[in-house]
Amino acid sequence: MKRYFVILTVLTLLATQGASLINPALAAGYEIPAADLEAGFDPNAILTDDDIFDVTRMDLASIRAFLKARGSLNTIKVMDTDGIEKEPAQVIWRVATTYKINPQYLLVLLQKEQSLVETKNITQRALDWATGFGVCDACAKDDPRIQDFKGFANQVEYAAKQHRERYYMQLLGKGTTISGHAPGKTVLISGSKITPVNNATAMLYTYTPHIHGNLNLWRIWKRWFSLSLPDGTIAQSSDGKIYLIRFGTKKPFASKIVAYSMVDSSKIIQVSESDLLRYPTGEGIEYPNYSIVETPKGKLYLLADGKKRLIKSQEVFRRLGFIEDDILVIEDEELSAYEPGADISSEKQHPTGLLAQDPKKNFWYIQDDVKQRIADPALLGIYFKGRKSKLLDQKTIDAYKTGAPYTLRDGELVRGVKDPAVFVVELGKLRPIVSGEVFERVGWQWRNVVIVSDALLKSYEIGKPFSLETTPTAPAAEPSLDAV
Repeated sequence: MKRYFVILTVLTLLATQGASLINPALAAGYEIPAADLEAGFDPNAILTDDDIFDVTRMDLASIRAFLKARGSLNTIKVMDTDGIEKEPAQVIWRVATTYKINPQYLLVLLQKEQSLVETKNITQRALDWATGFGVCDACAKDDPRIQDFKGFANQVEYAAKQHRERYYMQLLGKGTTISGHAPGKTVLISGSKITPVNNATAMLYTYTPHIHGNLNLWRIWKRWFSLSLPDGTIAQSSDGKIYLIRFGTKKPFASKIVAYSMVDSSKIIQVSESDLLRYPTGEGIEYPNYSIVETPKGKLYLLADGKKRLIKSQEVFRRLGFIEDDILVIEDEELSAYEPGADISSEKQHPTGLLAQDPKKNFWYIQDDVKQRIADPALLGIYFKGRKSKLLDQKTIDAYKTGAPYTLRDGELVRGVKDPAVFVVELGKLRPIVSGEVFERVGWQWRNVVIVSDALLKSYEIGKPFSLETTPTAPAAEPSLDAV
C-alpha cells in the first residue's frame, strides 16, 4: 500500500511539473513544417479517440506479423510483470486487452520513443524505457523515483494505464487532464495556441507536452496506419459523411443523394474518421450530377462530372428536353467548386452523353461532338448497365470526331482474364494492389473487382504498387522529452 502511494505521488509530481521540464527550444515557438501541414497534420486533431481506445484494430497474430515485418522486436523475449518471459507481442496484446487500448497506438508509442519497432539493434536501455513513461528532460534514468517504471512490460503497462485510468477518467470526471488539457479548451503549447478537438488529442499533449513530439507520433501513425487512398475513391467515414478523394483533398458530398448520382453506392468504401484526417477538406459537392442551375443574373448551367457548362440560350435548353421545373436557383459563389466546361450551344452535343451503336455492332459513347469507342464489353457492364443504346447509321456516326477510346474511371478495381492480380485505377494508370490484406484494410469489396480483357489491361501504363506504406521511412527517434 505504501509503495503504491509513493508511485502515485511521483506520477502526480511529474505530471504537474511536465510543462516546466520541456526543452526550452521547443517551448519558445515551434514552426510546423509546411510539408506536414500539406499532408494533413492538424495540431488540434492529432488522432481520434478510437485510434487510442479501439482494441479491435489488431489481434495477437497481427501484432506478431507487424513486428516481424519491421525489425527485431519479434526475435527476443522480455520479462512480463508476472515474472514469466514472453514475446513482446504477447505483452503488448495483454496490456491492450487489459486496458482496452488500441495495439496500434502502443506500437507507435514504442517507435516514437525508442525506435523499438523498426530497429535491428535493440538495446536494454531502449527496452527499459520503451514508452518514455516517467522520463523527462530533467530526470536521470537512474533516478530512484522512476525505477518502478523500468522494464519493457512496466513501460507498456504504465503507459496504457495512464491513458485509460488517469487521463481518460480525469476528462470524464473533472473535464480536464491533470495538465489542464481538454477538448475545446485553448492552451499555449510550444508557443502556439492549441485547442484539442477530442479526448485523444488532449491526452497526447498531457503525455507529451509539446507539438514536436506529437508531430513525430503523427508521422509514424500516418505512415503505418493512415490510409493513402487512391485518387477518385469515394469514402464514407464512421460518422456517415461521404467524400470524394481528389488531388489530395476530401470533397464532401452534401447528401447521399448527391453521392449516389455520381457513383454506384456499392463501391463506396467504409473508413474510419482517422483515415481521413490526413486530407484537408476541399470544396463541397452540393448538387446531383446533371443538375440544371440558374444564377442571380439568369445564366443557366448544367453541372456534369464536376464541371459547370453554360447553356447558351433558352432555345437550346428546350431542345435538349429540359423543363423549367428542373431548374435550381443558386448563388454565384456556389459554382466556385465546379471547373469551367465547354458551353452548350446545340442540342446535338448530347451534354448528358449518348450510348450509340453503329451498323457494325460497335458501341460508342458520344458527348458533345466527340465519339469514344467502347472496345471492351466489360465497360458496358460497369458504366452502362441497363442503359439502351441508340442505333445510328454510319454517316451519322462518321460525322462525329473520334476521340480516345472510352476508359476505366479512377477508383475502379479490375483484373484480367488470365492473371489474378488486382489493380486499382488512379489518374489513368493501373496500380497493382500488393496483397489481399491491403485490399481488405482499405475497405474494398471483392465483389466489386471487374474482370476485363487482357488487351484492355495492356493498353494501360502500370503505376506504383499500392500498399499501406506510401511515405518514406520515419526518422530515427529523438531523445525523449516526454513527461508522464
